[in-house]
Amino acid sequence: MDHFWSLPSSTVASPANSGQSIDALFTEGASRRYDHGAVISDPEGRPEKTFYCASGTLKVTKLLASGREILITILQTGSLWSDRAVLNGYWREVFIEAMEPSDIYAVDNALFEAYLRERPERLTSFMQRISEQVSDALTLLDDFRGRDVASRLARVLVKFSQQYGVQTDSGVRIDLPVTHQDLANMIGTARETVSRNMARFRQKGYVRDASTGQALELLDLGSLEALIV
Repeated sequence: MDHFWSLPSSTVASPANSGQSIDALFTEGASRRYDHGAVISDPEGRPEKTFYCASGTLKVTKLLASGREILITILQTGSLWSDRAVLNGYWREVFIEAMEPSDIYAVDNALFEAYLRERPERLTSFMQRISEQVSDALTLLDDFRGRDVASRLARVLVKFSQQYGVQTDSGVRIDLPVTHQDLANMIGTARETVSRNMARFRQKGYVRDASTGQALELLDLGSLEALIV
């Protein structure tokens, strides 16, 4: 992702008695509400910002030189990201789009960096999360090279269950406004290929559509995990 960084559902630690909270830092900054489908931009029209998702769901995509679009990650309430790369020419190729109405706060990068430096535990937490993100990116590249579509799709669904899943009586419910095209962009294939594999997963009883909204329910995580190996 070049120099762009994001922390899905980040919790840059603010232990008790450690001063200003992360929420307080951002609620002092500029805010803006984005409708579904809107591309997120700096509310004040300037670069060098750190952003915070107070509510909503966003997707981060990157346009490759080949013209293909890949979905890098999904951000929800509590997520952080920066547009620092705009000055290096990378930001124009990375886009964040609201998947549902979303409230975004922004502060100058200098303020966020000062917040991290105030407490060593904050900086440690931040660096751990960045390290995890790099590891996830390397795993994604390995998947592109060495796994078939069913395996890559299963990995994404299992990861969604870990990050966004809610336990139900019959499985794990994933309540995300993600389309088959989004999944295709995430695993590097065509939408029709994702649709065929999802149909097979449903037929085998691995997944099913939830009764309401766009939610998906994973009924057999063990079988999905077996596809990844």
